[in-house]
Amino acid sequence: MPRNLTRAQPARRIAAAVLCATALAAAANGCSGDTNERRGGSAFAGAGAIRDGRPGLAPMIQSCAPDCFDFPEQPVFDTDGGNAPPPNAASLFGAPDSMGSSGACVLEPQLSEGKAPGALFPRNWLRPRFRWQPLAGEDLWEIRITAEEQKRPLVAYTKRTTWSLPKELWKPLAEHNIGGPVTVTIRGIATSKGGKPSGTRGTFGIAPAQASGKLVYWATTSSEVRPDTSKLVGFDVGDEGVIDALRVQQVANRSILNEGGRQLRGMNDDPRGVAPGQAQCIGCHVSTPDGEAVVFTDHWPWDVVIASVQGSDTGRAPSYLTPGAQRLLSQPWLGMTTVSEGHWRAGDRLLVASYSPRNMGKAGVGFSDGSPYPSRSDGLAWFDLETTATFTSDQTKGDVQQQLNDQIAAQLGMSFGLIPLLGETRSAVAPSFSHDGKSIVYTSADSTQDGRIGPNNQEVDLHVVPFNERQGGAVKPLLGAAEPKVAEYYPAYSKDDRFVAFTRVAKIDGGPIYYRPDGEVYVVPAGGGDATRLLANDPPACSGQKSPGVINSWPKWSPAVTFIPPQNEEFDRPHTYYWVIFSSARAYEGQFMLPKSQSSANDSRSSQLYMAAVVVNEGDKTIETFPAVYLWNQDPKTSNLTPAWDDFKIPPVPGPD
Repeated sequence: MPRNLTRAQPARRIAAAVLCATALAAAANGCSGDTNERRGGSAFAGAGAIRDGRPGLAPMIQSCAPDCFDFPEQPVFDTDGGNAPPPNAASLFGAPDSMGSSGACVLEPQLSEGKAPGALFPRNWLRPRFRWQPLAGEDLWEIRITAEEQKRPLVAYTKRTTWSLPKELWKPLAEHNIGGPVTVTIRGIATSKGGKPSGTRGTFGIAPAQASGKLVYWATTSSEVRPDTSKLVGFDVGDEGVIDALRVQQVANRSILNEGGRQLRGMNDDPRGVAPGQAQCIGCHVSTPDGEAVVFTDHWPWDVVIASVQGSDTGRAPSYLTPGAQRLLSQPWLGMTTVSEGHWRAGDRLLVASYSPRNMGKAGVGFSDGSPYPSRSDGLAWFDLETTATFTSDQTKGDVQQQLNDQIAAQLGMSFGLIPLLGETRSAVAPSFSHDGKSIVYTSADSTQDGRIGPNNQEVDLHVVPFNERQGGAVKPLLGAAEPKVAEYYPAYSKDDRFVAFTRVAKIDGGPIYYRPDGEVYVVPAGGGDATRLLANDPPACSGQKSPGVINSWPKWSPAVTFIPPQNEEFDRPHTYYWVIFSSARAYEGQFMLPKSQSSANDSRSSQLYMAAVVVNEGDKTIETFPAVYLWNQDPKTSNLTPAWDDFKIPPVPGPD
């Protein structure tokens, strides 16, 4: 929590003033325990919260403080796994504070240490899972959880080194927490030896804000890109499982051309066992603003595909995507894509992608047999997804490629076009379109490869260009994310366009940029300023792992931004809550090495997804960040990368039987 919310005694005074004041805004519900979420009630009377970048109301926080009795009076015994703790477990541990000076290394959730805070959870997040590395010989553990609002502790005993807080206890704890820390003590003993327990104690926080949206990420089991080794997987905030959101075999587009444009891309071009013209890879993806589809960069020769993720329509092209737009997106050497809700309505539905120069065709556009590798002049192009243009070629009338390229060149500036990047001297790749549709932040690099960041760069920075209704303009470095001899890349605008998250490596000469062990996640004001390194980059110190070194990358923001206004003299500063998701190859249970291939990164450790809070104190504009929260519902048997967090309309994850 922000530091002025973690003081224990003021929190109780806040409860009466703030929570009961809610009754005035919630039709005199008093402190009755009605969460008011269904009616959109506010946690704070008259709260002018910002949600999705627009005025709204934050969910109500219930109050039963200081006498909440959500935790059971009797200990909880973990019987999962068939090895139940002994009935006399409590007597083996003795008094609650009896423990040695050292104890288990708590890996999940990351707890406070010294002045460093513990992880911060959204109120509606996946229930916490506790996982630790025990001291040698220990075989029985006690988990003790206390909170200021709770009259009694939660005590649990287990023979395993992983234990999840029961759902029925997590929900009221999150609802009733009013700002104080949640204290966790994990003690361990060797039952055959007895003696004083070991012990570790720390805290984590629960924010007065929720998260929203659904997450869709790339899950793969191999560096070899094949339909059977990768897919898109998704879930809703709070889900304890995942679903397959999109598989390669479901993508209905069967009209993808090879790089020359003369025939369908197929086994002659990339022998991976797919049908001619079919998509092959669905890794680098973004959500359409309506949440109904994903836009992704396909495999060689790097075309772009749009496919629905909605139930029975999964894999189909959206109704607005015309055949002409599909043909333009089938051009080779396109890179990562971006879309904006500012340009997502009938008559103005645009997509922006990096665009490599062609070595054939008029005006340098169209289909080309030669890959521009490496390129030093990639640009950004916009595409009208509703264009009525048509593209045909006659195999009996001369050069098919020339026919197609002539038709594409004739549409330059009408159905698609290159965005002027005035002052840019390098290549432009990996763009992020602001949500208001007014600007694009992108990666400026000396060398690019097939629409992506290439090898042997001397400079990799973030630059910003006005979209200016497709006319572009003067390029400006994003101050704080354009440092010399430092690589900054993979930018992403926050939902309110206030910040840009990005990946950074301190030594640009450390090899290829993709999947770098020394990658770390930063945020910077969208208008430029001091960049903030996320505390979430760091694994728990006791794990022995350090960052840089664990491949932190691909940050994306939650579609919710929540503003909590000041309430009284004890809570006198407004705060805005953001959530970020990213991938990391820090050690986890089930981690594996991806099989090597010609396209493998130098480091082949599998990755998983982590979430972290970014909180802005609106009083002095300082930013506080928090350790990462592991998403334990994801499959550890896949390497999970390139997350997208938006209001996806994927089917629900089935609940437990």
